[in-house]
Amino acid sequence: MVAENSGVKNPEQRKKKKSLREKFIDRILPIAERTEELFPTLKKEMVQAGMKDRDKTRYVAEQMFNALTLAFYSAAGLVIVGLIFGETDFYGYAAIISPVILIFGTFTFIKKPRAEVNKRMRDIEKELPYAMRHLLIEVEAGIPLYQAMVSITEGYGAVSEEFKKIVNEINAGEDEVKALENAVLRNPSQKFRRGLWQIINALRSGSDISNTLSSLVDNLIQQQILQVEKYGEELNPYTLMYMLIAIIMPSLGVTFFMMLSTFTGSEVSNNMFYGVLVGLTVFQMFFINLVSTKRPKVKT
Repeated sequence: MVAENSGVKNPEQRKKKKSLREKFIDRILPIAERTEELFPTLKKEMVQAGMKDRDKTRYVAEQMFNALTLAFYSAAGLVIVGLIFGETDFYGYAAIISPVILIFGTFTFIKKPRAEVNKRMRDIEKELPYAMRHLLIEVEAGIPLYQAMVSITEGYGAVSEEFKKIVNEINAGEDEVKALENAVLRNPSQKFRRGLWQIINALRSGSDISNTLSSLVDNLIQQQILQVEKYGEELNPYTLMYMLIAIIMPSLGVTFFMMLSTFTGSEVSNNMFYGVLVGLTVFQMFFINLVSTKRPKVKT
């Protein structure tokens, strides 16, 4: 009897809770169908993110439900804070913030496949030159292309995962060229697609694969070198911006207000110093995130 009332939900209760969520999602499907028109590339991004089996309209409805849930809990939290401290202003904040969270949350959640695609693309391009060099060494040693592709299905992260899919399709009876073309269609990395197209063209024309792979590897390595050089050049204005906002402006600003207070007789409140600290903390986080996202994905 105690176990029954211990708060542990049985499978039927969990199923009922899930069905209520699905029922609500079904109700907002017409709205999601109109909303998905704002994202014409969403289906392509879902395919590249490994979500090709999911329905586009239902995915949009699910993300709208997640955003609505987030907005509801945010508004409820503000109302509870207002009740605890007796501040009615928090009710107005809740009424303003909840629709903003709903709108921005919906767009952010729907664009998750794009974020997954970008992450996958960076992971692929990070390992691509080294995987292709391995492939080149194998082919130059006289090993068939299929066996060479099998040899790079491990050890090269996202690139190995892509070649593992290619090898599995070939093992399932797919033509070698067709399997490579399928990888081109589902892959988000332009460099990876370009490399596969060069291999496909070499296979169709009967030319030497090793020459194609050699020029491909040289090109990929040169592109990585250019990316690193470009990143180094971009750091100069970022460093200047950091020194200006995080060092010069706070120190000169505080000094100016202290000198101004001596002439006017006004006091410099502690809230101003706290505001400067909070502002600097937010800027530091923003700056670190900006620099890290600009950093090229190069294997060291």
